[in-house]
Amino acid sequence: MYKSSLHVSLIISVLVGFSSIARSEAPCIKSVELVKKGVQIGDGSDAEIALYNEAIQLCPHMVEAYFNMGLALQRKGDVAGAEAKLREAIKIKDDETFRVGLAGVLLQKGEVSASKEQYDRVLEQNPKNVPALQGLAVILEKQQKVPEAISTLQKAATVDPSNHLTYFNLGVLQEKIHLYDAATASYRKAVEIDPKHFESRYLLGMMQVRLGTLEDARRSLQAAVELKPDDVRGHLALGEVYEKLGERHLAESSLRRVAQMSPNNFIAQVNLGLLLIENKQYQEAISTLNKASALEPKNSRVWSALGRAQLELGEAGAAESNLRHALALDPSNAYAHNNLGVLLQRLGKREEARQEFKTALGLNPDLEVARKNLDVVGE
Repeated sequence: MYKSSLHVSLIISVLVGFSSIARSEAPCIKSVELVKKGVQIGDGSDAEIALYNEAIQLCPHMVEAYFNMGLALQRKGDVAGAEAKLREAIKIKDDETFRVGLAGVLLQKGEVSASKEQYDRVLEQNPKNVPALQGLAVILEKQQKVPEAISTLQKAATVDPSNHLTYFNLGVLQEKIHLYDAATASYRKAVEIDPKHFESRYLLGMMQVRLGTLEDARRSLQAAVELKPDDVRGHLALGEVYEKLGERHLAESSLRRVAQMSPNNFIAQVNLGLLLIENKQYQEAISTLNKASALEPKNSRVWSALGRAQLELGEAGAAESNLRHALALDPSNAYAHNNLGVLLQRLGKREEARQEFKTALGLNPDLEVARKNLDVVGE
């Protein structure tokens, strides 16, 4: 349903302490003010970058202008330009903050070894540099060294217990190796530190869904939606929680919102279609599921659901065609076997229906509806 990913701690544009030359020469004093204005903008815009360019022209050795310009270019997506400016900053002053910034850019470029070299160099000088520890953990995860990455982040958490990204990334890694309780605790800690971090709240909610604590999941996901009302993931997950809690009207509202915000969201269309079937709104369900089938025509689940809706409307021919198509795409679709069994039973083909129900149960022993249907037709 979702994919967790580590967040690299991007350095926010900062004034790292102006050099004495900036304080003693008039052009450099003006450059200081230009850099300050650029940092206040801080959006990677052309206006911000122009201020740093002007500052460099006035004071060519102002390292802060190169550094902040590098970060601005990174935000803009110009990673090559960002790398060049950060390397110029390091030539002027070899500072660990500059090297961490460069490591982040190299990682963004996909140059993992070069990035690790920068993080290692920083940590040799300062083993307690939290952004470097976070960046190194990201690299270790990319190298499939998850336990080492977790250990690195735990060290970062010891150094700075107030950094929410450390706990967020810990949660992602713990979830990856199925330490679900630990991941939940890490996400919760991240939320405690920064209640406005959407990803922490969202993934905390998803973990709570996995663990079956649905009321907790409801609260977490509602808070996530409040933080980012335009992010479809929160609404989609909340719709799932509402449905599991039996609150179908709220589930339908959430799914309709996703479908409106993102018409090409396949999961929203399928889940809405299934919910409409449960609410006996079969005609609208068919219309919704037809949209889903156009998005992913080779998905067995949508054809099975479409067949079920048509079955409920008595459209036996179309239902059978779509159910058999669903099974041609995925013979292990237990729901399609069960629904086909119901259709065959209604057509008076009890033996064929019996075999479909048995197949459905063989594929999914917990499918109670298939068990009840088998009881009706007899073993």
